[in-house]
Amino acid sequence: MITPKHSYAASNILPNTNLGKFLIGVSVAILCATSVAEENSAIEAIDADYVLGKQLYQARCVSCHAGAMLKAPKMEVLKLHPPGHIIQSLTSGVMSTTGLSLSASEMQQVAYYITGKMASDKTADLSDAFCLADVPAKTSSPASAQWAGWGGELDSQRFQANETRLNKQTVKDLELKWAFAFPDASRVRSQPTVTESMTYIGSQDGTVYALDTDTGCIRWTFQAENEVRGAIKLQGDQAAGEARLLFGDYRANAYALNARTGALLWKTKVHSHPLASVTGSVNADNKRVYVPLSSSEVVPAAQSTYACCTFRGALVALNLEDGSIAWRTYTTDKPERLGKNAVGADRFGPSGAPIWSGPTLDTKRNLVYATTGQNYSSPATGTSDAVIAMDTTTGEVKWVSQVTANDAWNGACGFTMINCPEEDGPDYDIGASAILVTLKSNRDLLLVGQKSGLTYAMDPDQQGKIVWRQRVGSGGTMGGVHWGMSSDGERLYVGVSDLPTKNRYNQGDPYPGVHALDPETGEFLWRNVLPSLCPEDIKFDCFQGISAAVSSSPGLVFAGGMDGRLRAFDASSGDTLWTYNTYREFTAVNGLKGQGGSIEADGPVIANGQLFVTSGYDKWAEMPGNMLLVFSLPN
Repeated sequence: MITPKHSYAASNILPNTNLGKFLIGVSVAILCATSVAEENSAIEAIDADYVLGKQLYQARCVSCHAGAMLKAPKMEVLKLHPPGHIIQSLTSGVMSTTGLSLSASEMQQVAYYITGKMASDKTADLSDAFCLADVPAKTSSPASAQWAGWGGELDSQRFQANETRLNKQTVKDLELKWAFAFPDASRVRSQPTVTESMTYIGSQDGTVYALDTDTGCIRWTFQAENEVRGAIKLQGDQAAGEARLLFGDYRANAYALNARTGALLWKTKVHSHPLASVTGSVNADNKRVYVPLSSSEVVPAAQSTYACCTFRGALVALNLEDGSIAWRTYTTDKPERLGKNAVGADRFGPSGAPIWSGPTLDTKRNLVYATTGQNYSSPATGTSDAVIAMDTTTGEVKWVSQVTANDAWNGACGFTMINCPEEDGPDYDIGASAILVTLKSNRDLLLVGQKSGLTYAMDPDQQGKIVWRQRVGSGGTMGGVHWGMSSDGERLYVGVSDLPTKNRYNQGDPYPGVHALDPETGEFLWRNVLPSLCPEDIKFDCFQGISAAVSSSPGLVFAGGMDGRLRAFDASSGDTLWTYNTYREFTAVNGLKGQGGSIEADGPVIANGQLFVTSGYDKWAEMPGNMLLVFSLPN
């Protein structure tokens, strides 16, 4: 179905214009600083560390976090973090370049001012949330459905073909079964991996949880070095006790754990750049683990004194048995020094072309497909905003299919501008994994979605030749297709964000919602443009667009929105069959206070008549939260 176009005049989103962003950022900064001072004047009068932390925050941080930089979380969200998260961000995370000029005590003071807590304050006690020792985990039956990684299967279709209980008639009866609240978290970005007996998921503080699928009690935990953002890949025979859990963290480490016990089998550093990270989910076959590499270097590039830019994306293949590196293929040539910027900092290029999403495996052709983002600095390359096909054995690049040329962009563009590349591109990442699908005609295609608002079909047997392209949205900095589409072979289901950031490269009208295309031709089968249902008094940005990945099962499509709403759609008509608003407080099975928020990045998981989704996202000024929610049909 096609619904009328909507007006977004009342949207709470900042325009992406230099003057507007500066003036609004300064105005909000003054208001933010004033309100914080009023609320905490009593503390300031007696606590020198608090006062010093406030001075440092206002001098180094407030302009960006008050709205001048879209990606920076607002103060309201930063307050939700434990002080250790703030310090970690300044020492080894996304704000590490800012942290270089701060002493350890100054970082403590900034964290204290933001959170009102000292780094030594006690964290949540989850000892009562563990499963009772005399209650064994259920043994998964061979016939049970599972969701074993980001795309469900190696081809990244995000289609649960084995679902039998959920259908068009029963989906309306879905109800919340249990909810798990992650401690000290303001976002959840690790999509759950689900079997009949166990649910595996990572968290913002780096803890990996093995939860009982029936009850949500904790079977075991493992502490990674940093935040785990991707889905955990389950590889091997879980019933036989030979399964491994494979994943990466925000410090560019890859891990393998014993799926039954959580014991560490190996850990490998996969990229040497200090700002490298694993944002996308790993994929694996019986020999190798394929790890995508992205980075946060677009953020410090906004600083005029930063030597921009030296990160280059990569796909790394590790040997499954011991984690040793089998091959590493970079997405650009090695950056070279190209001169100085306007304030005398070194300039480097080419750079960027990160791989934000999980790679897709093609066992038929012995290929692995990676999708890339924009370059960070000039010169722009032919490998950014592209699909790159690599040999799974050697890593050799077999072909590259670029969809947007000359896209070099970083955080300086539209901000300080000093480190902005001469191309000043549209920032049209391909953040979604390519889908490999076999059509009714027996033809194989790769289906690709982009932030530009365009979707594509490519022929894997003709060097990625574009078979068709279809515009599904206006695109933009936060527009178009973000984290993932889904296909059952008959239809391609596309979630469109189109959050209005006034990107000058936008084309046409926005269509935030879910759309179905014919994968053979790219023609629309139906469109469901979603209405705005955001409360007027909300203090965070709320929008109805679909940024998180879409998932499907026979007859159904599931999508979660930036407004916190989880929906089920009729796969043949696009009609909305069921809606649940996750933006609310929850009573969590692990005894913690829970809060739902925006549904971002990872999408719904479908298995054995149950629906799993995470809720809460603290970037782009969206609604923070800390929930894993599990829905099921009544017994």
